[in-house]
Amino acid sequence: MTGSATPQAVEYVRILPELVLSIFGMVVMVVDPLIDERRNQRTLGNIALLGSLAAIVATLYQSQFPGPGFWNMVNVDTFSVFFHFLVTTVTAVVILTSYEYMEVQQIRAGEYYGLILFGAVGMCLMSSAVELVLIFIALEISSISTYILAGFRRRAAISSEASVKYFLLGSFATAFFLYGIALMFGATGSTSISAISQVLRSGSIPVLAYAGIALMFVGLGFKVAAAPFHIWTPDVYEGAPSPV
Repeated sequence: MTGSATPQAVEYVRILPELVLSIFGMVVMVVDPLIDERRNQRTLGNIALLGSLAAIVATLYQSQFPGPGFWNMVNVDTFSVFFHFLVTTVTAVVILTSYEYMEVQQIRAGEYYGLILFGAVGMCLMSSAVELVLIFIALEISSISTYILAGFRRRAAISSEASVKYFLLGSFATAFFLYGIALMFGATGSTSISAISQVLRSGSIPVLAYAGIALMFVGLGFKVAAAPFHIWTPDVYEGAPSPV
């Protein structure tokens, strides 16, 4: 844990890709109403693509500063760097495949590209989070963006249906996951993964810990559509925009 109450500069480097994606996401949202609607599709897409490429470069720079940050809530290591590369690269590919799709569907692009970047922020943050509450926050940042993206084809009833189903079942899963975190905190006295690991390896495992783990797995199972929690998947995949 850092000795200072104020984060050091190197700690901001350890969340640099998330900061870059957030800044470019906000730029897309601000620029959207300021440019001609006929040109905004490619212009906003190019800004978002530049943001994802900048995040890849930021990940390269971040990898030179491994270690914990922000009071041991995040940790940069080989695992997190790999998933930062994976998420930012997939984000760039999704943006590239969205150019023609958005033009064919005649969908206004501003919020679309911004939400893709904000969703990537949550995924990147989740890969480096080592604290359950931060994992929950990162998961919800990503989830809220995808709830909206699933219903982005506003003129298609099937897309609105997909968004509502995804939101309702996602909220249901969130409740399970959050309750699991609460039980784990009650059992171990901490939401830090390292502290929880020490308690669970100490010998006697509290019954609440088993319940907390089970509820968190149920919540994550819904989120990632793992069987038997995948019933919502076909309808949502059918209604969501193809690149998403």
